Amino acid sequence: MRVVMVAKQKGGVGASTAVRELGVAAAAAGKRVILIDLDAQGTSRSWWNRRTAGMPDDGEPNPGLALPSPANLPSALDELRRAGIDLVLVDTPPSVHDYLGAVMRLAHLILLPTRPTTDDLDALPAILDLVEEAGTPFAFVPMQVPPGRSRLYEDVLPMLAQRGRVAPPLRLRADFPVAAADGRTATEIAPRGKGAEEVADLWRFVEAELARLGRRKPGAA
Repeated sequence: MRVVMVAKQKGGVGASTAVRELGVAAAAAGKRVILIDLDAQGTSRSWWNRRTAGMPDDGEPNPGLALPSPANLPSALDELRRAGIDLVLVDTPPSVHDYLGAVMRLAHLILLPTRPTTDDLDALPAILDLVEEAGTPFAFVPMQVPPGRSRLYEDVLPMLAQRGRVAPPLRLRADFPVAAADGRTATEIAPRGKGAEEVADLWRFVEAELARLGRRKPGAA
């Protein structure tokens, strides 16, 4: 089982979009997926509730949802591992909470969604310090990048690359919020759309990163 944590210092960067899009992409690729929502705003939980509304009680949605407290996360992950889950995606609250360092050490990979703005870059050092202290591999995910050529994105990209690996971006596409409104994803409402292509690229990146990391144990430097 692999654990991918999506962490951010600022709200509104598209972290929950990345979680649900990756979760559905992984499920479509044959993985058994669980989303864990640690954010009090419950964006991923609300999306999942819309997605599963009307589903029979004995149904097994994929991705599924788990809502452990941060303190109970280690035991919850043990249970999911025994249940044969392949991938866990953890959505976390914005800002640097005291417990995030411990959660980071339980992950195999941390994704840091980041918009190409000065405000977002200014917010990165605090979360980066926590990630580097945890010793968990990480990658930046550029989010809400303007479609087409973006001078701001082109300027930000080398700055991010100096600090770590950079995943393919998810650009500012209407398909993401439109799909989320009824519990779906861009890959489902417009499978041939640009948003779906970008999600596929991001999922391939994450899958390759997890394969590259091999059997590295969470928390190992």
